[in-house]
Amino acid sequence: MAPSKPSSNANPPPPSSRRSARIAEQPKSAAAAANGNGEKKETKVTSKKEVNSKKRSVENGESTDPKKAKTSEPKSKTTTSKKEDAKKDSESSKSKKEEKEAEAPASAKPDTGSKGALKLGDKLPKITLKDNEGNDVDVSSLTGDKGVVVFLYPRADTPGCTTQACGYRDINDQIKEFGYDIYGLSKDKSEAQQKWINKKQLTYKLLCDPESKLIKRLGAFVQPNNTKRSHFIFEKGTGVLVDIALGVKPADDPSNVLKFLEKHHK
Repeated sequence: MAPSKPSSNANPPPPSSRRSARIAEQPKSAAAAANGNGEKKETKVTSKKEVNSKKRSVENGESTDPKKAKTSEPKSKTTTSKKEDAKKDSESSKSKKEEKEAEAPASAKPDTGSKGALKLGDKLPKITLKDNEGNDVDVSSLTGDKGVVVFLYPRADTPGCTTQACGYRDINDQIKEFGYDIYGLSKDKSEAQQKWINKKQLTYKLLCDPESKLIKRLGAFVQPNNTKRSHFIFEKGTGVLVDIALGVKPADDPSNVLKFLEKHHK
């Protein structure tokens, strides 16, 4: 029996030169080295672009750790924030100093001028002042059908005065229910008063008394140029002075006025 011939369909083994060519065509990133266990170990190739990027990050003080990079803030932003905080602290300290210099202690002897200070039972004098909008106001005309609460503060837009003014703002509706209008009074000019109203959304008028004309008549002016923090209540209907409080505390003053009106109009 004749020996069988090799099948013509069998694929002959590729030449060694073709196998070498296929291996050479494989990408370097897919190349692997066999270890003792037959496992493949991948080799990571770092591009030149990634190296340069990390180098720039280090030079700029940035973290190359992705987790740290998300939480860290740019130095410029941190520096700006610190400067803003320092500016606010400086402005606050300046404001407190200005308020302290403008406020007279309750025990200080007042300068009431030649006409003297108003007493209980007196009415508002005929004195014309500017309000926060620059309009002329005859203070003697403020009372009538309505009563008037006049509170005095040393300087607009300072810490204690803001506490006092915002306290009156918050109970303004309650005071109106008794038939009284609120007026703030200080030596500040119209521009400063209006700016303060806009800033703190005050809901009543502010009177400007740079020469302390009304402040003197109320007995709240102290030489050389200071004001006693205080309030004066002129009765609804009669217009007479029914309550005087000198040297009041900013936080307590508004509520004390409301308590007086509640008691006075039982």
